[in-house]
Amino acid sequence: EHEAFPDLICTIGGDGLLMHAAMLFQGPIPPILAVAGGSLGFLTPFSKEEMVDAIRVRICLSIRMRLECRILNGQGAVRARYNVLNEVVIDRGSSPYLAALECFCDDVHLTTVQADGIIFATPTGSTAYSMAAGGSVVHPAVPAILVTPICPHVLSFRSMVFPDHVVLRCYVPDDARAEASVAFDGKHRQELHRGDSVQIQMSAYPVPTINRMDHSSDWLGSLKQNFNFNTRPRQRPL
Repeated sequence: EHEAFPDLICTIGGDGLLMHAAMLFQGPIPPILAVAGGSLGFLTPFSKEEMVDAIRVRICLSIRMRLECRILNGQGAVRARYNVLNEVVIDRGSSPYLAALECFCDDVHLTTVQADGIIFATPTGSTAYSMAAGGSVVHPAVPAILVTPICPHVLSFRSMVFPDHVVLRCYVPDDARAEASVAFDGKHRQELHRGDSVQIQMSAYPVPTINRMDHSSDWLGSLKQNFNFNTRPRQRPL
């Protein structure tokens, strides 16, 4: 609503609020100071008591990759476009049938998907839906795109990691039993008709977030605090 471009965004809430703020800026975005105030704070390293002092000292930024996603119709016309911080999910929606999708990497056929759906995630999104579906956890500084199937009806389909320079495309074939559905960071859900496709590539507009300490300390601390990463009682020495 304001013509002037802000110097800083401050969110007080959970990860969902940070993603909502990022979605509002589909082009360049100022640094985000994420303050914990919600139920899940993997991306919110600051407490409310620290929020003022956080910007009084020299800050360390994480430049978080986004994905540029386009919905194209059967004629190749762009129907919608979004930059996502976490993931784009193509699934079967309300259909009782498995999603049938054809996936390509740089116009080379990658695989035929017969599953509940497929997730295309950023390293930031690797600890969200992709992780819950069995995908790898990736450091946010690694330039990569994760492709994770959702309940595939085959044992050999596992999560894959691609370099950030590839262009991925997924379309609903004409002989699919049902249409599919697509969502961008959990929002803007739309139907995909037969012949429609979604094109995914690295966005030119990443999201800069302010670290409490540094890239790795904040990330590893969140893994341990929020997910009890690799935590178990230690065996006594012999």
